Amino acid sequence: MDVKKFTGKEGQLISAERALELTKPHLSREREIVGRGENFVKAEFFGIHTFNELIGLHGDNCVGFRVYYGVRDEDDNALDEQLLVRGNGAKKSTARLVIVPVGADGRDLTKSMHAGGLKDMAAEKEVMVGGPICPRQC
Repeated sequence: MDVKKFTGKEGQLISAERALELTKPHLSREREIVGRGENFVKAEFFGIHTFNELIGLHGDNCVGFRVYYGVRDEDDNALDEQLLVRGNGAKKSTARLVIVPVGADGRDLTKSMHAGGLKDMAAEKEVMVGGPICPRQC
């Protein structure tokens, strides 16, 4: 039996005004977040070419994306991925998005996440992370 959970039409388009209403409470927490010693993240950008590459890995099997919330330690003002990995200063907890392709059955289209991400498994590029964040790069 082919049970489809998702069609690719999930979500909704809203006005910029409504989007501002939804983001305003988060933006008002900047001082609180910085006060806890964390980096404040207003937004994260992901390029269309990277999305297309991720979609291309799965063809018609990908009907959308699931966005997980993650956290990693990053340099306070690092502007590129290599600085974030190597570390050239004070590290702060930083909220990050993890974007995973999803099939019509509602399952993540990843191999290593389903297998528990065993350390000896070959790493495949099957998830999108690491977009430039605002306010560093708005």
